Order: sequence, then structure tokens, then C-alpha cells
Amino acid sequence: MAHEKPPFRGFYTLYTLTQVPRYGPCSVRILPIRSTGISPRSFLHPNSGKARPEVQLLHFADLHLGIENYGRIDPVTGLHTRLLDFRGCLESIFDAAIEGQVDAVLFAGDLYRTPTPNPTWQREFAVQLRRLQQADIPIVLVVGNHDTPVAFGRATSVDVFNALDLTATHVVRTPRLFTLTTKSGPLQIAGLPWPTRHYLRADDTYKQLSQEDMLRQISRLCARQIRDFAERLEPDTPSVLVAHVAAAGALLSGSERTALIGADPTLLTSDLANPAFDYVALGHVHRHQDLNPGGMPAVVYSGSVERVDFGEERETKGFCSICIDVQGGRRTTSYEFISTPARPFVTIDVDVTGDDEPTAAILKAIGRSNLRDAILRVRYSAAAGQRIDTAAIRRALGESGVHHVAIIAPNITPRERQRRSAVPQDAGTGFALERFIDNRPDLQPHREDLRRYAVQLERDLTLDARGDDS
Repeated sequence: MAHEKPPFRGFYTLYTLTQVPRYGPCSVRILPIRSTGISPRSFLHPNSGKARPEVQLLHFADLHLGIENYGRIDPVTGLHTRLLDFRGCLESIFDAAIEGQVDAVLFAGDLYRTPTPNPTWQREFAVQLRRLQQADIPIVLVVGNHDTPVAFGRATSVDVFNALDLTATHVVRTPRLFTLTTKSGPLQIAGLPWPTRHYLRADDTYKQLSQEDMLRQISRLCARQIRDFAERLEPDTPSVLVAHVAAAGALLSGSERTALIGADPTLLTSDLANPAFDYVALGHVHRHQDLNPGGMPAVVYSGSVERVDFGEERETKGFCSICIDVQGGRRTTSYEFISTPARPFVTIDVDVTGDDEPTAAILKAIGRSNLRDAILRVRYSAAAGQRIDTAAIRRALGESGVHHVAIIAPNITPRERQRRSAVPQDAGTGFALERFIDNRPDLQPHREDLRRYAVQLERDLTLDARGDDS
């Protein structure tokens, strides 16, 4: 059950925020991050029917259900194998939540690939959501940028769950501060969805702003909204901020570097790390990271649950398990990053330039790699004229157990064209030969022999010419 705080002035209503004295910071201790398997953790307690001394939460984000790149149709289910990959990661997260009987699941945005998910994607998420419902575990769904339609007034991809009025599913479409009743007692949720600029464009005060000024204004309003949340919190009750935002100090993944830089409003870590919160659960950036390591509260991007492209090849994907210890007069918070069974992406780079057997060199590089169930790209450098047996390469990849070959990409180095030395039209044979040899380094060792043959050839031609004249 959720108890909504009284209406307050916030970002989407564009009102001036009332300044209220802040509560003092709670004491937070951040434990070292440990990457483990997917099995439930020993510190998660079974449901005893009584309030527990710890609030156990699970935080994940950026599911992007519906991404179907680098795969094929599964003949058994008829579904794309990448959809099955993402579903498998989601299932492992909910397995951990149910087996550990967590108090709540926090999702920090971007449920689907697009704001208009097809019925298959919706069904796959609904099946997993039903498992949480049956286990009596509430979930908070914060709307992300991929969940938000471009057109003002249209429903987001998760609004349907509000319409169904599911008792344990709480959709945060606009900034909300509410209290969630859990097995371990009350938990305050401050939800900040993706700050779309459509709301500002509809206001006369802001619609004439440039893109850059608009982003700055949104960032300022979001920071003020977070301060407003913090000022309204009950200091004796655990609280978390769940937001889908871009943080200025976040490390980006692969394609994110070009897609996000300069296009999103960004918040400073100092704005997010408000000590009134016990934990800050973020979504939007795909790389897992703590922006406030060792500080209080932890400001954590859980990262995406599955690899999207080769830019995320070297990143571990997963979710976070949070424990807020509410015993005694002080609250301490710890969290643990847990990996999901994300499909591996592998890149093989090999340089066969100058190799007498280039295909064999590429096959050797393939043989050294563990490609079982991986999405693979092969990139090789070769010189112009080198023959590469791509059919043999594909046969070897087929036998390696690779899931999908994204590309076999050659990088061919063209032969260097030698600049010819100028030879006068009336030059003799000896002079022309010397210039020719100068342009051919491979003929340098044979200079004397070529001179001798040229002299002999010129003498024979001269004798022949005299014979014809006589």
C-alpha cells in the first residue's frame, strides 16, 4: 500500500518551490561492491510476517525489452533470440527478488526499447510482473526517456499498469513523493522520471529558449525538485530517490558517448547525493557505477541488464541489492552489485599483413577465443592482394558454437604507389634504366646484372639495325 504525500510544487507544474528547512543527514555506510553469481544472497531474510530490522530492496534499470539486434528467430518459441536474452536477464532479477523476499523492487526507467511496445514485448514483461504480484512484492516503475512518447499528452509505455490499478505496482510518471508500506515497515519513495522538455515548451516563459538554455533550465528545475523531496521527508523513516536522469560525472558506454553528450539535461552528483536519502537509485546510463563512492548516500547507476551493442562488450551487466539497516538510532546502508546472465559480446582483431598464410592466422586467432554462445565480430587487417578464404572462416565459426556473427570486416592496406622519376625523352638506355631501378627497391640487388643485360641488349639491337641497312 502506498500513501501519497500532499501535493507539492514541483518540476512539471513549473511553480516556485517553497523553501523548507532541511532535515539533517542520516548516517550511511557503504560496503565494498562485490560481484557475485545470480543465486540469492544470504543476507536476504524470508518473510516472517513481522517487520524486519533491515529494509531489503532490489534496484535495476534500462531493461530495453524489444532490442532485437545481432540474433535470429528461435525455432522453438518463434521469438527473436535477443528478446529471449533480455527476458532471461529480467527473469533472473525477479528470481532473486522472490527467493530473497525483498521488500520492494525499484526500476529506474526504460522498460522497453520504444514508447510503443508491441504486444509480444508487453506480454513478456507482464508474465514476469505477475510473479512479483503473486509473491506480494511491490514494484516502483519510474518512466524513462525510452518510455516517453514524443507527442505531448500521449500515454507512456508503462501507463497501462496504472490503468489496471495493480495494488503492488506504482508507476511514477510525474515527480512523486509517497510512502510505501513494506514487510519491514514504511519506506519513502521520491520518484523523478525523465525530465522531458515538452512540458516546458508548452509554457510561454520557456518555449522561446534555445536548446542549450532549455537544458540548463531543466537541470536547475530537477535539482530544485530533489531538494524539495528531501525537505519533505520524514527523517525517522527510510527513504530512497529513484530517478531516470543523466549525471554530469557518469562514465558512458560505447554509443552513449555520442548519443547523450550535449543532448540531455545533466545533474551534478552534489544535487543527487542529498544526505536526506538512504540510497539513490539511478537509470539512463548503461554502465554500472557509484557516483559517490564511500560517501553517503550511494548514488548508483545499476546499469543496463543486458549488453546492447559492442560498445558494452567489456562491461558486466546486472542489478543492485540494497540493505538499509534500521536497528537502533542510526540507519546504515549497504549494497551489492549482482551480475545477470548477459550474453557475451566478443571482438577478434588480427593483423595478417605480410603473413604468408593469412587465412590460417585468422583461424588460429579464432581457435584461441571462447566463442560459445557469443555475439562475434571479426576484424582483420590485410594487404591488398592477400587472399582470405572467408568461407573457411565462416565454417570455423560455425563449429565454434558462436551464437551470431555480426560481421567479418577486412581492413585492406593498399599497396604504396612509387613515384616515378622523370626521364627526358632523349635519354639513353643506361640513364633510363638507372631511374627505373631507383623506383623499384626490389630490383636494387640486381642492378649490376640488369646493367649488363641492358648493355648486351643495346649492342644486339645496334648490330641488327646495321644488318638491315646493308
